[in-house]
Amino acid sequence: MPTVEGFTPDVLWTTIYGVVAIGLLFLIGYRVYDAIHTIIQRRRDRNEAQKPDFAEQVSQKVIEKLEPRFKEIEKNLGRDKQRLDNHERLISDTAKGQENLHAGLVAICKFLLVLSTYGNLGDNDKIKEGNTELMKYLAQQI
Repeated sequence: MPTVEGFTPDVLWTTIYGVVAIGLLFLIGYRVYDAIHTIIQRRRDRNEAQKPDFAEQVSQKVIEKLEPRFKEIEKNLGRDKQRLDNHERLISDTAKGQENLHAGLVAICKFLLVLSTYGNLGDNDKIKEGNTELMKYLAQQI
């Protein structure tokens, strides 16, 4: 090391070299520490993965994370099933209502046919025309 007789360019360069050397040593030391730490962590993970209950631990963690989602899905499925059951009930009630209306219309048509055929409504052309139309309609339905 040179003797210090003041602040000369040689002293400045020596100081800069010293600071850079210390920085490089620190950087090299940190990289070595990081590499060793990574190797140790990998060994620890490998050893832990070889334990017999590792798969059970992983599956438990997965189940714990998925359990709230499963509960939400189950709740939504229950609500959807209830909606579908309500819709099926409404469709069934509508079908029964349509059957009742059909039976009522059949009875009304029969009554009108009997009334127009055997009733004393006179010899009106409109009555004959209506009777003919009703017979055509009923014949088409059979």
